[in-house]
Amino acid sequence: MIKKKSIPQWKLDEVNTLLDLFRTYNNVAVIEVANINDKQIQSTRKILRGKAIFRMSKKSLQIRAIEQFKKDSKKTNLDELAEQIPGQASLIFTNLDFFDLKKTFQENEWMVPAKPNEIAPVDIWVPAGDTGLPTGQVISELNMTLRLPTKIINDVIHIREDTRTHRAGDLVTVKQAAVLKKLGITPVESLIKIHFAWGDGEIITKEILYLDINQFKNDVALAYREALGILFKMPFLVGNMTEEYILKGVTEANTINSIVFGEGIQAPVEVIVEEREAEEKPEEDDEVGIGGLFG
Repeated sequence: MIKKKSIPQWKLDEVNTLLDLFRTYNNVAVIEVANINDKQIQSTRKILRGKAIFRMSKKSLQIRAIEQFKKDSKKTNLDELAEQIPGQASLIFTNLDFFDLKKTFQENEWMVPAKPNEIAPVDIWVPAGDTGLPTGQVISELNMTLRLPTKIINDVIHIREDTRTHRAGDLVTVKQAAVLKKLGITPVESLIKIHFAWGDGEIITKEILYLDINQFKNDVALAYREALGILFKMPFLVGNMTEEYILKGVTEANTINSIVFGEGIQAPVEVIVEEREAEEKPEEDDEVGIGGLFG
């Protein structure tokens, strides 16, 4: 007879802790911690103390807690939250606005050493000056591994000039990463980013959270101008666009006048369209043809 496997108490306790956090806070942010320095996470925790709770658990326990919370609360979009949890993730429970949380993360950006056997995301430079390293075997590491120009001053190794050891896209070997770390070179930006967010039933993707607002405004303005250009070419008039049509006509007439006669007419600052009675007929003296524009 197969015995039923019992669930360890620590797993039950962790699921219950997560459930309590889900019930206490309205917002849950998912962050991927695989490439984040532990010290950076601890530093951010201190900054957000009293405002947010970081909880790192096994993915299976996080999903179990979400499933139980879904049954208890009847909240929506919890399945999407569970699907978006990566392999190594921390759940952040908070009542802060997600954009305020993102701002806090951005203000706590760290610079960290290049990782061994990974591609350099940026050019890596070693500045000229005192390395603080005494003479010895390390000087051969600097010369042979990174090809750094060195000199000895008072038994201390100095770099003679600013030297680029890697271009963006180059592989950083294990030995190179170790020597760069000895020199205290930290060229890589490390930023905690929100991978996915769930707020009391609503979901916010990272594409929305990290949207470039200025670029978005420029894109909308460009789309409006292009749509307006298409509208002016259509073989019909749109009633509520009267002012735009008149301004467009005056602008084009001004351009033609400048080309033909070398002078233009001043575009009106404000265009006022007066309503006329349907039965009223315009007098002959008021008629202005295209020639009138060039008076």
